Amino acid sequence: MKNIVYAIIILLVFAECSKQQSASEKLLDEVEKIIEINPDSASTLLGNVSSPETLNDRSFARWCMLSGKITDKNHIPILPTYHLERAYKCFLSEGNKEEQAQILLYLGRSYAEDGDYEQAMTIYTKALEIAEKNTFENLTGYIHSYMGDLYEEKVMLEQANTKYKTAAKHFKLAQNFDSYACALRDIGREYAGMDSLSDALKVMFMADSIANMSKNIAIKASILNGIGNIYLMQQKYNKAKSYYHKALLHGTNTMPNYIALVQMYIETDSLAKARDILQTLPQENPEYAYSINNLYHLIYKKEKKYDLALDNMERCLILLDSIVGAENQMNILNIEKKYNNLKHREKINDLTISRQKYIIISILCILSILAVLIVYLWYRKRITANIHKQQIELNDVKMRLLHLSIDLEEKQKQLSTLEEKNENYNKMKEEIAIVVSNYKKLQNKLISNSPIYKDLVHLASPNIPGTKKSLITEKQWCLIEKEITSIYPNLHSYILEICPELSDQEWKYCCFCMFGFDITSEAKLLNINPTSVSTKRLRLKQKLNIMVPAKMPFYEYIALKLM
Repeated sequence: MKNIVYAIIILLVFAECSKQQSASEKLLDEVEKIIEINPDSASTLLGNVSSPETLNDRSFARWCMLSGKITDKNHIPILPTYHLERAYKCFLSEGNKEEQAQILLYLGRSYAEDGDYEQAMTIYTKALEIAEKNTFENLTGYIHSYMGDLYEEKVMLEQANTKYKTAAKHFKLAQNFDSYACALRDIGREYAGMDSLSDALKVMFMADSIANMSKNIAIKASILNGIGNIYLMQQKYNKAKSYYHKALLHGTNTMPNYIALVQMYIETDSLAKARDILQTLPQENPEYAYSINNLYHLIYKKEKKYDLALDNMERCLILLDSIVGAENQMNILNIEKKYNNLKHREKINDLTISRQKYIIISILCILSILAVLIVYLWYRKRITANIHKQQIELNDVKMRLLHLSIDLEEKQKQLSTLEEKNENYNKMKEEIAIVVSNYKKLQNKLISNSPIYKDLVHLASPNIPGTKKSLITEKQWCLIEKEITSIYPNLHSYILEICPELSDQEWKYCCFCMFGFDITSEAKLLNINPTSVSTKRLRLKQKLNIMVPAKMPFYEYIALKLM
């Protein structure tokens, strides 16, 4: 019965959880199918997961992993750290090593996005240890790349360059040529930042040759733009111009290349060409508005039109203030969003904890009821077994008592036929005494083994304050009478013979006296004073008109008379 209840509870909880998770699991399956071929649709589908915080740990970790992959493809902000921390805990207990390293990479990037570079580097180091130990070449390359980005952010160019070189080596081993080309591009950029322009060009040309095998035109354009920038730094303007134009042919985002061309024309005093290009650019693009106004400022400054240069400088300052304000506003909104997410998460956690408490309390209540029921059934079974055992023992004693009674009658008849001087008289008398003693022992044993006697002994043990009536109920008085008359079958006839006017209550009290309780116990059971017990016994003896010897108890005297 206990196992059945356990099974029902588990099935109910499992059914409820399965019902809630099934829809989300199907949605996550759809996202996983299309994420590689159509990341935009995958992002839209993933956004349809309502309240991902309420998912179970495994589903939530899977949701975070898919969100990270979409972030890589669509270049959208990464999830907050507390989401990824929860996902990592799940993958740490249930996921494989690759999942652990991947989610740690996302977690490190989230810390880096928050500006906590030290924590990000700690997380990257932990992820790198797992990836290198399990020879995840591609993943190891990405971790080194992001570690290089952190060093670059801190203007530690040599350390960044070392990380990009290591990343390139692992991308090459993994045959990920797109990322290999990007890593080489990053190495070239670091060389350029350290004024090693010849080394930078050498690496950039290598990256360009690898990018030629790629279908990703954005990577090709970024490398061509990088080569143009290096030539511009070398003041080799024709070559720089050539590569900027090549980048314009390959890339989709042309603005960086146009701006680089304008800068080159300004440096070479080709102001008309610079102005022509600037006039073709979308002036309303907020992302490049500052750069465009700054370039106009440089052109007017070269032309010594200081009022127009100053005007564009003021626009740049206004834009700079608005950009800083927008960034601050965005930071405030992000902080507010994170705060609201945290509040929402805490609320969900509280609801989850409350729900778990209710489930646990319900289970504990059911288990407690089952435990009480089992104990009760066990106790009833034990009591029934004891009663059955006692009944068998009582029947055995009664049978032996009957045999002794018959034997005693026969011996008394034999004794009456013998003369006092007969040599067998004394011997027969001794045998009768033994039989009488055994008879009395069996009667006492019957009384002590009877359930009603044990109940009375139990009632007489504690002191119950405030009780104003007898502890013995009417039902127990009836059981007392029944038990005594079964042990002493001739008692009723004997008592009525010597005292026909004895009342029912006095008769029951007479039966009660046959149990042989002492004065103290009898006083507790009848809820009277010990002195009143002595008086009650004396009145019974007087009514029965019997003279009980001083040292002989009433029940022993009556038992002898019944033999």
